[in-house]
Amino acid sequence: MGKKIVISFPGGRGYEIPVLYFGAKYYEDQGYEKIFIRHPKYEECEFDVLLDNADKIISQIDFKEYDEIVFIAKSIGTVVACQIKEKYQIPATLILFTPLNETLPYIHSKNDIKLVAVGDKDRYIDVEMLQKICDKEGILCHVEQGVGHRMEVLSDLDKNLDIISNVIKCFD
Repeated sequence: MGKKIVISFPGGRGYEIPVLYFGAKYYEDQGYEKIFIRHPKYEECEFDVLLDNADKIISQIDFKEYDEIVFIAKSIGTVVACQIKEKYQIPATLILFTPLNETLPYIHSKNDIKLVAVGDKDRYIDVEMLQKICDKEGILCHVEQGVGHRMEVLSDLDKNLDIISNVIKCFD
């Protein structure tokens, strides 16, 4: 059995929100090595800083050692993950949570995207347009009802667990 790796690219705040954590945990439980790209200080979270930070970490990984590579990304991390994949020509499968408009050029059938997941109330992207792009490209687009960009509901643990479960079920 070959080596496998899952790498998480968080959103702008730099922490693992539950859907990102459990997405990577799903793969870790299947024997994938798990890496979380930590952001530098929050005050320095301009896109170029996030990209440079991820680039430094990714450039130290010998991807030829791995038979399976998965990038799971959230929000601005979706742009970072897509640009890193393209720059290094990494044969990674992408899972994109709450992508931004800047992610749209990377959402195409040749980019090995397993899933795009978004809340129907996400204020950072036109969800209908995203669905149309995914449909055209043959990419699974899961739209979670009643949630916004964080893919969470404030003070409703049961709903949040349902959201995580709904998204993770799309991995199979």
